[in-house]
Amino acid sequence: MISVDSKAPVAVIGAGSFGTAVTWMLHQSGYAVNIWCYDPADAQAINETGHNPSFLSDCDLSGVCATSDVAKAVEGCQSVIIVTPSFAVVDAARGIAGAISNETPVVILSKGIDLSGGKLLLDAVVEEIGNRDRVAVLSGPNHAEELSRGAYAGATVACSDESVAEYFQNLISNDFFRVYVSNDPVGVSLCGASKNVIAIACGITRGAGYGDNAVSVLITRGLAEIVRLAEACGGKLSTCMGLAGVGDLNATCNSLHSRNGMYGEAFAREGVSVEDYEKRRHMVVEGAHALEPLLRLGHEKGVELPIMEMVKKLLNKDVTIEEAAAGLMGRELTKER
Repeated sequence: MISVDSKAPVAVIGAGSFGTAVTWMLHQSGYAVNIWCYDPADAQAINETGHNPSFLSDCDLSGVCATSDVAKAVEGCQSVIIVTPSFAVVDAARGIAGAISNETPVVILSKGIDLSGGKLLLDAVVEEIGNRDRVAVLSGPNHAEELSRGAYAGATVACSDESVAEYFQNLISNDFFRVYVSNDPVGVSLCGASKNVIAIACGITRGAGYGDNAVSVLITRGLAEIVRLAEACGGKLSTCMGLAGVGDLNATCNSLHSRNGMYGEAFAREGVSVEDYEKRRHMVVEGAHALEPLLRLGHEKGVELPIMEMVKKLLNKDVTIEEAAAGLMGRELTKER
């Protein structure tokens, strides 16, 4: 059974939109919170004004302790929440590895793949800090812009040690955010990474003017790809049908807040590259970066991923949108499964 000092602060590693929203939620629930900011200026502003000048600046963070020193952020903490962009998760884990005990619970809210080694973020973090049984993952339809307003939402938290998942369930749940427990961290991780690729496809479809029917087909058949991949890697069908799967996929593919969906629309209308779009919007298109590792994983497991394959061809400019649509629609007719 997990044992923590409930009076110790919770450390949030990452001060982007999601990190800011989670920090605000925990602070509203009465927890002491330390937040790590990549930019020292953001940490200084939070300490002096109670607001993050770069993300969700309306959130009241008065009383939160902000720092750009990751070791200081986790010092004496009861648990750690990692919520950086996926490309920074390994560095964050490396930074906290020597500053927390081997029993300190850690939960990953970032969604994607470790780009340095093509691993699940779960596996990459465990390699850095050890003790897989204390590392959980959380995913669901959780747009930070809505969470920061106290809008209703839910998520799934999963860990190989159910007591760790239950700890984070109780820590993060509140009057408007409901968290469910799972023992399938692999399934939750793969759902969180894969849905972003499908969201890019849906954004391209909207941007090309193909309509709601086509978007719905992509969401549904995209879910089929996610299920095949998750099950091949040891994940569960029930996870894919839950908040981390269907729930997050639906929100990401349909929401105006979806970074991946917005990029897909911009690609369809302007042909803008991922790199140029990220520079323009100062945000990460996680699905574009997860694409290659997911396809490699699918190849290794013998799993067919036609939508993800076509997104790769589109972003590489190997096919036009019209050719991609014709290619997917012209595949051999088969049974639905």
